[in-house]
Amino acid sequence: MRNLMKLRSMLVVLVILFLFSACQQSNSAVPPVSPEPKDKAAVDGGDDHEGNNTDTDKDADGTKGTDKGQEIEEEGTQQPEPIDFEKVKPNELGEVMVLMYHYFGETEKDVWWRSFDHFRKDLALLYERGYRLISMDDFISNNIDVAAGMTPIIFTFDDGHISQFNLIEKDGEQVIEPNSAVGIMQAFYKEHPDFGMEGTFYTNEAAFAGSKVTEKEMLQYLLDLGMDIGNHTFGHTNLGRADASTIQKVIAQHVKKMKGYFPDYSHNTLALPFGSYAGATFDYIIQGQYQDIHYKNDAILAVGSNPSPPPGHKNFKPLYMPRVRASESNGKEPDMYYYLDYFEKYPERRYISDGNKDTLCFPEKDKDNLDEQRIGDKQIITY
Repeated sequence: MRNLMKLRSMLVVLVILFLFSACQQSNSAVPPVSPEPKDKAAVDGGDDHEGNNTDTDKDADGTKGTDKGQEIEEEGTQQPEPIDFEKVKPNELGEVMVLMYHYFGETEKDVWWRSFDHFRKDLALLYERGYRLISMDDFISNNIDVAAGMTPIIFTFDDGHISQFNLIEKDGEQVIEPNSAVGIMQAFYKEHPDFGMEGTFYTNEAAFAGSKVTEKEMLQYLLDLGMDIGNHTFGHTNLGRADASTIQKVIAQHVKKMKGYFPDYSHNTLALPFGSYAGATFDYIIQGQYQDIHYKNDAILAVGSNPSPPPGHKNFKPLYMPRVRASESNGKEPDMYYYLDYFEKYPERRYISDGNKDTLCFPEKDKDNLDEQRIGDKQIITY
């Protein structure tokens, strides 16, 4: 009897061991559950105008949206790769060219004109030499974000000429005129998206006159492309010869028009017509009022003939910012091609990015040029 009980106990133990072993094998056959992937939201670029998919980075009300044609980054901050300072030689106190364009055509009538072919050459050469577009707003706010070893550059277009930008009809749709500055930039951007698609158009009372499309539609299209609109006064007024009341009127009229079109759009930079101003009335160019319209400009652009120090430099002057004429005089005048050669000869004077928009990196020997009041939360790195 006692032997029978022992046998039963052994059988029970064996059954338990068998069931436990089977359970372990079953669990090991099930792969571990992977964590849910982080969502990536694709940018909604709105209507695709004849496949011109340069998706917007501004919403319909003129406010900034997401980057053109790019996916939204995963949550969290991605730290840039460390760089070799001696190889890259970052200098974020170096000079930056703010280029000034006016008119475009098949030929160049004078120094204010750029042929379409020469504009294509400009883009190719700038790209080849390591220049990358940023907006005027990002420049004056010291939000410069270009890859390590690259140099920011800003495009400005004065007078709102139809050769800069026009919309035409093709197959029942509105498309950008290919033979226009924006059309050429868009084609180049498709081939070289890392070059950027930025520019500020300084318009007068009637932007892009001669187009079959309304001014508001034209300006909205530019904003949807990620471009910006600046003030060039009503009437292209010579502010150096105008009195205080006229200055306030012609600046405020432009602000009023833009507010009427795009109430939420920040309209805060002005390019001086003829580059002209008078010291006695300059404060009215910076800020003023006409009727119920108040304005305040954060940057005032000269005609000028030299590059600008960046915002972190003690000599940065946003209220009288020099520009470089986008022309080619073969070294006879200080224009864009003159300074392209200049920076090849003197690379230490050129702004070179460290690839991290949250830092300000420059050689230790240049520390006396730093304006600490303008750097905000940026970390200072010297080498």
